[in-house]
Amino acid sequence: MADAGVAVDERLVRVGGFRIESAAGTAAELLALPGRPTAIFAGNDLSAISTMDVARSIGLTVPDDLSVIGFDNVPESALVIPPLTTIMQPLQRMGAEALRLLVDLIGGVERDTHIRLPTELVIRSSCRPYR
Repeated sequence: MADAGVAVDERLVRVGGFRIESAAGTAAELLALPGRPTAIFAGNDLSAISTMDVARSIGLTVPDDLSVIGFDNVPESALVIPPLTTIMQPLQRMGAEALRLLVDLIGGVERDTHIRLPTELVIRSSCRPYR
């Protein structure tokens, strides 16, 4: 957000713990704020799905009242209603790179241990433009 010149409002940042139960609590906190957010980006798809459930439970409609986006592209993300917009990670390539790092580490080969892999936005129906 800083790179895009958008100020980060720390009141809107929560740590959900990457678990459905904790994500529900943090989603409920965010959605109870005065001037609640119109969009939530969750750290993983299961947390995003939990956020959608919380929104529905308080009478909000996704994406009309709240846009939700996840991260991972787990199979469940395409099956929920509405289907979840998400960021797809190259999981197979991540595993292959991790194995290469481990083999090099065991073999004493020095290399950069920070590897960036491409991600892909998977547009589905849980987000809409801000009105």
